[in-house]
Amino acid sequence: MNELDDYEKERIANIKERDNLLASLGLSTSSKNIFGITAKTKTKTPTPSSAEARRKRELRAKEASLRRVIEPVRRSGRLAQREVEMKGLVEDDDLTPPPPTTTMKPQPLIPKAKTIHLAPGPSYSSSSIEEIHERAPRPGRGVDGRLLFEGRWKGAFTPNLTPQEMFEGGAFGGGFFADTYSNILKSELSSKDDIPSLPFVVPNPTKLLSNTDPDGENNRFRVRAGQSLQEWEKAGWIWKEDPRGWAQWYTRFWEGRRCQDDERQVRRWMKVAGPTGRFKRALLRKLSQSGGRNAVKDEDVGAVLRQCLWQWGYEMNEIEFDRAMNGE
Repeated sequence: MNELDDYEKERIANIKERDNLLASLGLSTSSKNIFGITAKTKTKTPTPSSAEARRKRELRAKEASLRRVIEPVRRSGRLAQREVEMKGLVEDDDLTPPPPTTTMKPQPLIPKAKTIHLAPGPSYSSSSIEEIHERAPRPGRGVDGRLLFEGRWKGAFTPNLTPQEMFEGGAFGGGFFADTYSNILKSELSSKDDIPSLPFVVPNPTKLLSNTDPDGENNRFRVRAGQSLQEWEKAGWIWKEDPRGWAQWYTRFWEGRRCQDDERQVRRWMKVAGPTGRFKRALLRKLSQSGGRNAVKDEDVGAVLRQCLWQWGYEMNEIEFDRAMNGE
């Protein structure tokens, strides 16, 4: 049995094991080692900085205030059930929804989304993991802000942030390209090697790319969101040609590289930020609960979910909200 078959079997087994967990897409830890700065020492969960703790209190108070404003004085059974449905999404560090407490089917807060099907693609040789196919041009941008990838990706893979915009805005606590150890390659990953190879330049890379102490304050929405590289590796999400993970693959895909891992990564994106993506739908529910379209510009509403989506190349804005509420 060749190396690729072993890799695929192990990856599929890991994914099946975590199918029923929202945390399977990378939102469950607040560890200071959140981006795998070290792989050889066991770290304790850090005490949040005073700024992070204050920020968290402010977000919770604000969301609670918004709910009080829009909720009716009298509460129906259906509204009470919706509150149960959303309760697990209020806590920043636990995005796993609780089990239903009644047999009544929860009423949807947002329209049902249309499932997007990915068109068939080319076959890949299993004899060479490093097989790379013909390069593609960088994507253009539609009037709605979405990136326009060609071929089978058109209409299915529609992020609205380029990798450069994602990192410049603040992602992964500023530590995605920090020096770390790869258990997949059994070797060190160096920021001095990876950052110069990027097809763009990010201002203040020490803070935004190679920060050895990743911090939620470095993120676009000033909150923590994500797991460590070691946790991604254990989950079977890392392909050896992109040992740092999804955002490294996305940067190379955006630049034009095409390879055998493209379909897997695009399908992962669709499960997060596509029309039926878990975190996109969760954010839409939170926005609907907090005032609908008027809440979109209030970045404190659903800040953790917004940050997660940002790290997947997607920003919820008014255009995206309108499309989702129209069932697109």
